[in-house]
Amino acid sequence: MADENTQVAPVAGAETNATQDQNSVAEQEQALKAKFPTLTGFVYLSDPDNADPVWHHKVIPVFGDEASVALPWQVHAERPSDSFKDPVWTVGATDWSENDKNNQAVILQETTQKLAELDKKSAELDKANDKVDQALRDMQEVQAQSSKQNLALMKSFTEQTQNTNQILGAMQKTLAMVTKAVAMVTKAVGANANNATPANPTTDTKPADQATDKQ
Repeated sequence: MADENTQVAPVAGAETNATQDQNSVAEQEQALKAKFPTLTGFVYLSDPDNADPVWHHKVIPVFGDEASVALPWQVHAERPSDSFKDPVWTVGATDWSENDKNNQAVILQETTQKLAELDKKSAELDKANDKVDQALRDMQEVQAQSSKQNLALMKSFTEQTQNTNQILGAMQKTLAMVTKAVAMVTKAVGANANNATPANPTTDTKPADQATDKQ
């Protein structure tokens, strides 16, 4: 197994001084870009149990496609957040975490504030949803009332139509009866007129003859 000196040399480079090692991740990246203009990226070594915080988040320059190969278990392609003062990648973890106790309290406070803001926005969203739900209920009630009124109007119209049809039917029956009665009267009047016509009168000459005989 390689000792610590063997690991340090390729990680920071022979020209990397102790002051740079104490810098943040962003400062390490900036210094390495200045020293190695041809670098193509970075990977990040984390030894959370090391007493020297330099090794908690050591930035390693990579060239070409070096970052695409399988990395040692303590080297990670994911970059730690700039909000961390002493980021570490603990054994078994899936991401970076804050190791600085003071900054942990700050991060906790910021997280609590963000959660409070989220709760506030969630409450506002619930109120907005309640208003939308109430508007939908009002609209449904209006639609129900409108449908009820339409049904009542249709029922009334149907009843009126039925009554009108009944009246028309009665009128048609009455008219038929009147027409029939007029026809019967007309026929009867015609028949009576025919029966009342007198026959041609005949001349009775017998009384005159009888008078002549008497004389």
